[in-house]
Amino acid sequence: MTGMKRRHFLQFAGGAISSLGFSQLDIQRQSLRYAQVLAQENARKLALLVGINTYPTAPLYGCVTDVELQRELLIHRFGFNPKNILMVTDAQATRKGIFQAFEEHLIKQAKPGDVAVFHYSGHGSQVNDPDKDTPDGLNGTLVPVDRASGQEQGRRVVNDIMGHTLFLLMSAVPTDNLTMVLDSCFSGGGKRGNMRVRSINRLAKENGGVFPNQDELAYQQQWLSRLKMSPEEFKQRRRAGVAKGVVIASANRDQLASDATFDGFNAGAFTYNMTKYLWQQTGETPVVGAISNISRRTTQEHDQDPELECTPQCDPNRVDDPRPFYFLNSSATPAEAVITSVSGKSFDCWLGGIETSNPLDKNTILAVVDAQSQELAKVKLESRAGLMAKGILLEGSAQALKPGTLLQEEVRGIPTDLSLRIGLDSSLESEIAAVKAALNGASRIKAVELGQGQVDYILGHITSKDRKRLQGRVATVPDVGTVGLFTPTKENIISDSFSGVPNESATAAVLRLQAKFKLLLANRILKAILNPSSSKLSVTASVAPVGGDNRTLAETGTRGTQRSDLVTTALTPDVGAVRPGDNIRVQVNNQEAQDLYISVLGIGSDGEMTVLFPSDYTAATDASLVGAGQTLTVPQAGRDDYDFVVSGPAGTIELIVLASARSLRDTLKGLKKIANRSGQQPGQPLAINEPSAVIEGLLGDLTETTRAFLKVQRQETQQMDVTQLAALSLSLTVVE
Repeated sequence: MTGMKRRHFLQFAGGAISSLGFSQLDIQRQSLRYAQVLAQENARKLALLVGINTYPTAPLYGCVTDVELQRELLIHRFGFNPKNILMVTDAQATRKGIFQAFEEHLIKQAKPGDVAVFHYSGHGSQVNDPDKDTPDGLNGTLVPVDRASGQEQGRRVVNDIMGHTLFLLMSAVPTDNLTMVLDSCFSGGGKRGNMRVRSINRLAKENGGVFPNQDELAYQQQWLSRLKMSPEEFKQRRRAGVAKGVVIASANRDQLASDATFDGFNAGAFTYNMTKYLWQQTGETPVVGAISNISRRTTQEHDQDPELECTPQCDPNRVDDPRPFYFLNSSATPAEAVITSVSGKSFDCWLGGIETSNPLDKNTILAVVDAQSQELAKVKLESRAGLMAKGILLEGSAQALKPGTLLQEEVRGIPTDLSLRIGLDSSLESEIAAVKAALNGASRIKAVELGQGQVDYILGHITSKDRKRLQGRVATVPDVGTVGLFTPTKENIISDSFSGVPNESATAAVLRLQAKFKLLLANRILKAILNPSSSKLSVTASVAPVGGDNRTLAETGTRGTQRSDLVTTALTPDVGAVRPGDNIRVQVNNQEAQDLYISVLGIGSDGEMTVLFPSDYTAATDASLVGAGQTLTVPQAGRDDYDFVVSGPAGTIELIVLASARSLRDTLKGLKKIANRSGQQPGQPLAINEPSAVIEGLLGDLTETTRAFLKVQRQETQQMDVTQLAALSLSLTVVE
């Protein structure tokens, strides 16, 4: 499996958090060995949420959505009183307005033991740091809506909020249970690929540099006086660690924070994935494990790695307990949506946790649940606009439909015409119309103009700027003028999509890439059904090296493994590092009281698909059946005559485990049709000639599996019953 070089999670050297004046923390060494700091049940919960779209120049589109995502999450999953959540958006979010809100809402109201949350979504930038806390002498800033610059004492100054100032404000909050989330970036600028960059690039080191204005420095002096902190102590403390609690940055200093386009709405790539993840989790959610898991999605889809920094607080009686997100155990059952208004048997709902990045919502069936996850009624989604949806009651009493009631996914609606979305880069120039016609003429391929909707990949020419940006990120950078596929942010490429033919026309590239498009489409279908957070089947999966090394490289489990009638070990999804030549094994544990059919697939960053299990298609049905309470290990030592060996170069491998109450016979039949197995060893890459056979087979299996248990069926939508099928993902990072 080939793929782009992936930046490692939590690289702090010169990272975004340190650029804000916060020092490094060795997360790998500390891991989950933080004392668990939990707020008391009667603790007050306060949140200040800042989001800015309407900058005078370089406007953004998803920052106010971020604030709404956080608000709904905090209310319905973490028990915040809406009256204790202050939203400061757009014109309100001036420098003075942000400071006033922070002082009045957090500093003056919070008491020791309370929970406090500060979220910022907007542009970030940098200014010269007189104390030079970082090697480049720059301090990261938050850019308020009144971001005007000017001249003071012959120097260019700006109206930004420095990271040093944030440190002082954090120090003044009376509680240690403080979480600060910063969805902005500190380098780059403008628009790249299918996203806008949350950064104002002022070239702080050039032309004499850019400095904070006198108002900012005077405000720092005021707080130093109030806190009775000397300038030297201030410097030492911020270099020693964060002031309070936990600080989360959406990307490291060398990356761009994405103001991304999803299906029908814009949002911060990090905030959307973070809130969606927290909606779906059961019980305690360790912040370190959560950020690690969220990082898998943001890295693979948006090329950004979140950063986390904490202040360890030692409790000798509980040194092994993880620090939970927001210093709280979720006060509500996991869910995909919440009802916001009701009219008879119809309702509106907020889709905080459902997978809305794919158009999978129409005809999705959800269960109305109580605080113990007991089903009260069934509902069906009828339509969606962004993160809001309308639905109707299917089964049960309309009395169950109340504002604030949570909804859990039971049947996921998957359109039968699900397509691969290819964005058209401006580098195609005069060829765009012809390329659009060629793409739209292909089955299940859709051309999308950048900025007009979500894309899976971008088709374009390599430019000189692209070559410079890609140096060191991919093993071989294509020549200028060659045509191929980029990731949606244009930060990386699909290496084997570039032919190396100079002056190749884009329309010729479309014809050349037909097989690749089908393969990427098949992968998209497989990923569209990933549902470990909502599946009611009780299945866990893990991957480990073969040999003397007993470590687990990655593990995950379905929501069903968290049911109270099952005794399971708490799962901490993580990304494991492997090297070319490493031998690995996959283990799947069926914790159900029924037999399940298991399949294991592998997908590389370039879309290369590998069928890992079952390898004998003539006996696939029997081979893939795993008994109730049994564990499948593949390959099994002493029984299987093949190994799973990691191949290079550096990149990401994704292992997908399918577990079904019924045989996935159509899928296996499709795999048999597309697999050229002559002279091929089990577990080796397949020659995939017609991946659409997998698509049709898999969607057919979903229909048949669901039909056996549900009466609801629509021709335009295939329906996947999460009580009968689970799809889990395990990610590994290949390093060289």
